[in-house]
Amino acid sequence: MTKLDTKNWGTFIIGELFEVSRPAARSQAKYMEGDIPFVASGNYNNGVVKMCMPFPEEALDKRNCITVSPLDGSAFYQPVDFLGRGGAGSAILILRNENINELNGLFLAAVLRAALTKYSYADQLNSQTITLESIQLPVASNKEPDWHYMENYMETVLKETAANLDKLRGIDAHKKKIDVSCWKEFVIKDIFPTIIKPPVLHARQVTEAEDGIPYVVRTKFNNGIKCLVKKTETMKPSPAGVISFGAENATFFYQPREFVSGRDIYYIDTQNLSPETCKFLVACLQPIGRKYSYNFGLFPDLLKEEKIKLPAAITGEPDWKYMEEYMKQVMTEAETRVKILKDII
Repeated sequence: MTKLDTKNWGTFIIGELFEVSRPAARSQAKYMEGDIPFVASGNYNNGVVKMCMPFPEEALDKRNCITVSPLDGSAFYQPVDFLGRGGAGSAILILRNENINELNGLFLAAVLRAALTKYSYADQLNSQTITLESIQLPVASNKEPDWHYMENYMETVLKETAANLDKLRGIDAHKKKIDVSCWKEFVIKDIFPTIIKPPVLHARQVTEAEDGIPYVVRTKFNNGIKCLVKKTETMKPSPAGVISFGAENATFFYQPREFVSGRDIYYIDTQNLSPETCKFLVACLQPIGRKYSYNFGLFPDLLKEEKIKLPAAITGEPDWKYMEEYMKQVMTEAETRVKILKDII
């Protein structure tokens, strides 16, 4: 991939570079299915959670802008008119500049995302705080952002990406589907009776440290880790070898190190299982999390009543050994594909 030379980039304040606004108050639940994207605070699929039919004479949010999630800083360029999620704390933010087009918009979205991922549910962005944030961008001779450079760079990236995707399709051609015919359904509480709520540490109570321990929050990124924080004598870290999840934005992660956490983080006690088995379980647990949302959180009592399909031994119990060996094989194959990918890039 083309490398960026950032040594001559400049600092730009978001509030000075963009017009910042929020959409009108609206909720996706009130719309019938249609062909207009409903953009909310999700961090995938360009923020689109549903295709909707607008109400008669309803004004759409105009395209050619960048939307930002206040929950985790996810940023996306919007190429078509859309319905934006508005009217509450998790309403998206819309950034506009008359110089934006599709190519430099994609570039800007990537830069914004990198700068704003420090935000989370417990420390959300709003229309005031985002204006004070700054980003680094290439600078033209007039000291303004170099829009032309951003366009050219992104055009090159897209061409290289298309070529690499063709090569990756060849790598994945041999992948096999897993046989689940002998799997069995288990109630979570029957196999994992212990789900713990650790002590809560808010962002203001921790100090970042490069050699610290993970600070786990309700994010889908980076194994749930917001940053590493200094370990103090008063902290009571959660143990290594467990599976963490957040009540809202429910995503499961295996935690190989002891950690501390923010609000509404819980963990399943899996210390008696191998790391490989836990990683297998994480993949099987993820579909459960997709049923829950910010307004309907996945709390321990709810999780315990959920069901999960797992490989079963002849005893009828979960086949932990099979999961471990299968995951070891997956990891070996993944390492091989990563090596091939590095050679491509």
